[in-house]
Amino acid sequence: MLYTIEKKIESEIKIKRSRFVAVLYPLLHTEEIRDILNAHYGLFSDATHNCYAYIYGLNREIMYSSDAGEPTGTAGKPILNTLLRNDLTNVLAIVSRYFGGIKLGVKGLISAYSKAVEQTILQGNLRIAKQLISFPLVCDYASFEGLKHSFQTIGGEIKQVIWSEEVNFILNLPAEQEQEFLKIIDGNKHKIRLNY
Repeated sequence: MLYTIEKKIESEIKIKRSRFVAVLYPLLHTEEIRDILNAHYGLFSDATHNCYAYIYGLNREIMYSSDAGEPTGTAGKPILNTLLRNDLTNVLAIVSRYFGGIKLGVKGLISAYSKAVEQTILQGNLRIAKQLISFPLVCDYASFEGLKHSFQTIGGEIKQVIWSEEVNFILNLPAEQEQEFLKIIDGNKHKIRLNY
């Protein structure tokens, strides 16, 4: 069984004066990876290295790792292997290293990057990974709370709510609940519509 994380998790370890800050981000789709990396680089622009790995898909069909300037195979691969060992998917792990002046060597780096990710995983709430689908929706103010409740009862999660003349939002939903979702939409045609 594969797991994922519910929300961003962060932790830090120190090894021989070097700081390793590991941050795990949940991935809804691969298109958001570049934006997450850019935002992370902005927050950790003073780090010596920002190494990362990600796994995506219910069959882990997409995997990638980057050593980001560390010796080949000492950072990205250990990060990726730690995610694999912990049965994770739909996760981007970035470890920002602040060099403390003492070289760790190949084995030391592999151990440090692995340990940083492992410790971060232990701090998170893991849940079973499910295929999610997203729908951009629009409804009137009066209907929002009732619709929100209906969506939550079928495992839906509402994101990016924008209050303007109407309520615009994104609904993320387990793929197996699509038929239930369509029933809710069908029963509330005058209150809600897809916002494509």
